[in-house]
Amino acid sequence: MDNSVAMAAKQKAETAGFNDMEVSAIGEVANITLGNAVTALSMLIHSDVDISTPHVEIKNKGDVVKEYGEKAVITRVDYVKGLEGYSLLFLVEDHVKIMTDLMMGSDGHGMFYEQELSELHLSAVSESMNQMMGSAATALGMMTNRLVDISTPATTLNEPGNYVHESFPQDDRFVQISFDVKMGSLLNTAMIQLYPFRLAKAIADLFIVRKQASETEGMF
Repeated sequence: MDNSVAMAAKQKAETAGFNDMEVSAIGEVANITLGNAVTALSMLIHSDVDISTPHVEIKNKGDVVKEYGEKAVITRVDYVKGLEGYSLLFLVEDHVKIMTDLMMGSDGHGMFYEQELSELHLSAVSESMNQMMGSAATALGMMTNRLVDISTPATTLNEPGNYVHESFPQDDRFVQISFDVKMGSLLNTAMIQLYPFRLAKAIADLFIVRKQASETEGMF
C-alpha cells in the first residue's frame, strides 16, 4: 500500500473515532487470532494454510452495501461471553466447495466440489468456522484478559451488502479486516471479516490496556 492510500486510511479511521494506536491494535489482534484460526483450518482440510498480514479499514454501512453485491457464503458468529457483538466472514462459493471437498478427504476437486452448493457445504463450512473461530476466541480472550465464548456459527448464501443492510439496522459503521489465504497449491484468495465498529473499538481498547499492563509489570 503506497503512502497516500495509507494516509487516507489513517485519516478516515481517525475521523471515525479510531486513533492510530487502536487501528494498530486491532491489526495485531487480527493477526494473532486469524493465525490460530488457520491452524485449526489446516487440520480440518489436511493441507497447509498461510495467511497474509491483515489489512484494517473503517467502512460505513453504505460502503459495504455498495461494494459487496455478489453472492457469497456468509458466516456469522456471535460473542456470547466476554464480549458483546458479532463477527462476519465472507467466503467465495467456489472456495467453500474446495474446502468441503478437502474436509471430506478428497483432493479439493472431487465430487463435493463438482456438486452445486448445498446444505452439506454450508454445514461443513459452519463446522470449520466453529473450530476456527473457537480457536480465535480463545486467543482473543488471552489478549483481552477475559473468557471469550462464541455461538454456533450461522452460515448462509446471500449478497453480503443486502445481508448487512437487513440484519444489522443499528450498525452504521464496521471495521473490515482483509487478508489473503493460501491453501497449498489449490487456493489463493482474499477473505473479508467484518466487526461492528463498537465491538472492534472495545477489543482494541481492551488489548491496549492489557498490553500496557503487561509492559508495566515487566519493568519491575
